[in-house]
Amino acid sequence: MAASSISSTSVALTALMKLKGVGRRAALRIVHGPIPDSDAREIIADRAMRAKLPETELLNAWDRAEVELENTKASGIKFYSFHDEGYPERLRNIPDPPAVLYVKGDVSGLHAPKCLAVVGTREPTPYGEVVARKSAATAVEAGFIIVSGLAHGCDTLGHEGCLDAHGVGVAVMAHGLDKVYPAANRGLASRLLENGGCLVSEYPLGVTPMRTAFAERDRVQSGLSDAVLVIETDVKGGTMHTVRFSREQKRILACIDHPDKWKGEDKTKGNQMMIAERWARGIADGAALTQLLADIENLKPSIEAAPEKPSSDDTQTSMAF
Repeated sequence: MAASSISSTSVALTALMKLKGVGRRAALRIVHGPIPDSDAREIIADRAMRAKLPETELLNAWDRAEVELENTKASGIKFYSFHDEGYPERLRNIPDPPAVLYVKGDVSGLHAPKCLAVVGTREPTPYGEVVARKSAATAVEAGFIIVSGLAHGCDTLGHEGCLDAHGVGVAVMAHGLDKVYPAANRGLASRLLENGGCLVSEYPLGVTPMRTAFAERDRVQSGLSDAVLVIETDVKGGTMHTVRFSREQKRILACIDHPDKWKGEDKTKGNQMMIAERWARGIADGAALTQLLADIENLKPSIEAAPEKPSSDDTQTSMAF
């Protein structure tokens, strides 16, 4: 039996997802509520049998799941099943939530009243580089937690802008939390942790980055946020996964509306398309960003706002970017 601090619900979901052909959706259909610690194995074995899953393989997977979660806990990484207290409420309400979420660092940012995802291409224009960093800093000054994916380019700059303003950042990873990818951002990840932020993933320790995981990661980025701000994207590319998920999850979607000088760049074509199709709210300058941040807050009147930090000269939003 797992230690009392490890919920049987977490063990059950982890075990089920070790079986061939069982993903998070199927696991959550079987584990459709909290599992009592007493007789947990028997309860899940019975449900698995009715779902025509092999009982022997499940019980073996259960043992491996217990060991895996004990090792995860010993490494200082927390984890929450969908049915556990501490699982982020925003994620509970998305169409395809993680069955188990792993967290390294301070979990409080996952429950903050105001969260903004700052995302975009790995190869931004010089304008995008400035705007990514400054937009994240401005959002921090307005009391927001910054969510991104620690990828090169706009994600990195969004995290940097968050730290510039001494904010709290959440980095959603596409692999186990025993590593940081890309390796060039290990230092950035450490700074996020030192400043009260966290790294999160739906993948157990030891899982390496896979192509499909990056798209899956994008739904968690938008799911943890109240709104998504796209700095720059082409009409195709990884950022558009986040855009699609944000629309499915009914998140507020905004993107930078570039000056004419930059509208010939491929990396701004996705922004132009989203504005033209009225998918996203165009943000042309600091004043528009200020209004967006205020509107996000006003759409959540029942939630107490996080305390705002005093503004600093380099993040004033009354002027253009």
